[in-house]
Amino acid sequence: VEMLQWNFPLKAGYNPMLRYWNGVPMRSRESEFTLKGYDPMKLQTMLEIEQRFKRVIDLGYYTLSNGTVVSFRAPEAVDFLGNMMGGNADSIDRDYFKAYGVIARMILAQGDFYGFTSDLWPGAVMQVETSMRDPIYYQFVERALDLYWRFKSYLPPYTNDELNFPGVEIKEFSSDKLITYFEQFDADISNGLPFNYKNSQQKSTWDFRVFAHKKRINHKPFNYTLTVTSETAGKGVVRMYMGPKFTNIKQLTLLKKYFVEMDQYMVDLVAGENLIKRSTRDFYYNIRDRTTYTELYKRTMRAIKGEEPLPLDLSEAHCGWPDRLLLPKGLPNGYELTFFFVISPFRAPKVAQYSTYDATISCGAGSGSKYTDDLPFGFPFDRDLDVGSFVTKNMLFKDVLIYHFDHMNN
Repeated sequence: VEMLQWNFPLKAGYNPMLRYWNGVPMRSRESEFTLKGYDPMKLQTMLEIEQRFKRVIDLGYYTLSNGTVVSFRAPEAVDFLGNMMGGNADSIDRDYFKAYGVIARMILAQGDFYGFTSDLWPGAVMQVETSMRDPIYYQFVERALDLYWRFKSYLPPYTNDELNFPGVEIKEFSSDKLITYFEQFDADISNGLPFNYKNSQQKSTWDFRVFAHKKRINHKPFNYTLTVTSETAGKGVVRMYMGPKFTNIKQLTLLKKYFVEMDQYMVDLVAGENLIKRSTRDFYYNIRDRTTYTELYKRTMRAIKGEEPLPLDLSEAHCGWPDRLLLPKGLPNGYELTFFFVISPFRAPKVAQYSTYDATISCGAGSGSKYTDDLPFGFPFDRDLDVGSFVTKNMLFKDVLIYHFDHMNN
């Protein structure tokens, strides 16, 4: 992804082809987009904020108004950086670092007062639900991630002792064939449409349904097995990544930031050989399609009439990565990628997982108890790699092929 540059005019226009609930079309961004008369001030603010981030990262510390010095040379300081960039209530100086993401969205989506009215007419990037439709959003994310990698560049590479799991070796990986395909899907949009019943006998929105018929990518669920040997019994944490194929470890130093964590889970290792079996249905980050509001309403009505039982607990995941998007679209002859596995000794997190929030009603953001262990997100690719000591026996790189069929029956 090409990093966003704050150079105007911006070549890439975008028309989301969406309408708001009240019928107003979502604002588009014309090609060769130039700043409006009131935007240069916001752009100047944006550039100043980015310079403040860079200055703090390069200095390695920030002094608060009360004299407290916050170090930016510890791995835990990534929390400070995240809060600063998020402009949230936990930012160490919200007045100074401001709301970085909000200002960027306002510039890119022209989400400001329009004409001489006091009405806001936002574009796709201004809405969290539609941001990922606009290609320029990914360019902005790449720019924001550049600050993250700048911070990480000041941390020393992991040593062999930090990477290794003494006595543990991943011997082999095997899996089912990796297949993607297109499926026809009917999206229930009944709950998102306005209805006027004043001059109608219609009394309930859910007496009928409205569907949007579309084609979408999916993958065939697959299972894999890791053959692992261990000299002693104990707990370990498995991390699985997917990334581009590479030919040597030096090339990996450039491609490491494109490795995406797919799964993370704890295992109980026994002395000797271990066969670790895992299904994509069990992946930690994955969520499947939710029960639609219409279906839930109808099930409730049938239960009230005694036509079917209704479980008291219908909890579903509130956040995660759509299971159908787990694999990128393959090719008829196979799309080359690399799976990476690493098993690390279990190190209990400072706050036990799920101990400070209810996973049935919350995503756990800000709870401090979201993850399995105390290793940072992205480990071991989150720092510069020491070519001489990176690969250890508790790691395994495996080249794989992803095949694609237009329809599953092929």
